[in-house]
Amino acid sequence: MLTTSVIVATRNRLKDIVTMLDSLVLQTLLPNEVIIIDSSDTWLMHYEEFTQRFNKNFFTSSKLIYKHTPRGAAYQRNVGINLASSELLLFFDDDVELLPDYIEQVVKTLEKHPQYFGGQGDAINHPVSSKLSGLIRKFFMLHQDQSHGAFLFSGMSTHAYGTKNFKQIECVGGCCMFFKAAALKDERFDESLRDYSFMEDCDLSKRVSNKFPLCYIPTARLYHYHSPAGRDRLVDLKKIEIRNYSYLFFKNFYPQNRLRILGYTWTLFGMFCEAAFKRETDYFVGYWRGLKEFYWG
Repeated sequence: MLTTSVIVATRNRLKDIVTMLDSLVLQTLLPNEVIIIDSSDTWLMHYEEFTQRFNKNFFTSSKLIYKHTPRGAAYQRNVGINLASSELLLFFDDDVELLPDYIEQVVKTLEKHPQYFGGQGDAINHPVSSKLSGLIRKFFMLHQDQSHGAFLFSGMSTHAYGTKNFKQIECVGGCCMFFKAAALKDERFDESLRDYSFMEDCDLSKRVSNKFPLCYIPTARLYHYHSPAGRDRLVDLKKIEIRNYSYLFFKNFYPQNRLRILGYTWTLFGMFCEAAFKRETDYFVGYWRGLKEFYWG
């Protein structure tokens, strides 16, 4: 049976990480390692609610590793990879709650289908877009959930959340992704994606899926609560979103096919059109600032 390491990058979310650990300890197949990479302003180890759970009396059969680091999801996850010693690395956001058989479903599926080197489970409470919003996103090749899990001509990602069938995918979601250690031997998260590190999961899965097949496992399920704690302002999130999308497009897609610039340009236009449709001023401001930062520094 594959050995497993759970890696959680967290920042200023005591309540969320406690809920996550409470669900992790109830797994029908416990991980061999639990690795917490914390960038909180006040170390989690200073809180009794955390230390009551992150100890050998709570996780009796798992090796526990805690490290406090500077902020940055990509950087924190790379620290976790370097500390892990198992065959399978499972990455979770700190604001998820696992169903009891999540890890067991992943391990059983990968042992049944050993050709896959990573993938993702399902977030069963993931919000479903309205029909109109879904049509707009398809038309402009924007990011889509409840989709096929492949990258679009624009370089934008799609995820398979909410779909019912086991299948091969290209793009994994960061809240519930996993990779065999062998797939990450020469790959790491891109640490130039700073702070919130938006799309660092898509970037890594693109590079890994170029070499190894990835899969979506609908029977590995969790709740993802999208905690508001520790998040940047909406305008800053939108700045990061369009800046990182542009960076990753020219990194991963444009060099292979320069005609994709047409898809990229169309999607940028679509992002502003969607902002107009939603009447969100913060979207406009954030997108403009992100493009300005990417192109003019």
